[in-house]
Amino acid sequence: MPGPRQPTDVIKAKGRKHLSKAEEAQRRAGEVQVERPKTVKVPKWVPEDLKKDFRALGRKLLAAGLYTDLDGDTLGRYLIAQRQYLIATEETDKALARKDQEEADAWGKVLDRHFKQARACANDMGLTVTSRCRLVVPDSPQKGEEDNPFLQLIQGGQKRA
Repeated sequence: MPGPRQPTDVIKAKGRKHLSKAEEAQRRAGEVQVERPKTVKVPKWVPEDLKKDFRALGRKLLAAGLYTDLDGDTLGRYLIAQRQYLIATEETDKALARKDQEEADAWGKVLDRHFKQARACANDMGLTVTSRCRLVVPDSPQKGEEDNPFLQLIQGGQKRA
């Protein structure tokens, strides 16, 4: 069974498959290209107290190349679920301090629900270690590498091997 379809840049970076110019153009024409924004725009529905966190986290994701305008809702949901998780944690701790096991169990279920919501959004956004490990971002050649004849010689030998 074949794996998931990978972007053309990833296939070229891996160097395992040769694509003709026509094949490459055809693949690129079928790929969805979303323009990266210059700034992070906070959705209107995000609560006022989370907007600062939204902008800070959005800037980090934007710098890493993991954010587009389409991701604003997911990032907003992540921050809300995280805030609700923290509130549920406080309430669970208070119930445990009062030795009210029944209330602690009820808050524990709420806690678990918000944890799962935050974790799902974090995975979608590349905010967890495992989700970042699954991301495949091709390296762009560094400046001057394409003009270095010695490096070209080495790479030519690697391609033949």
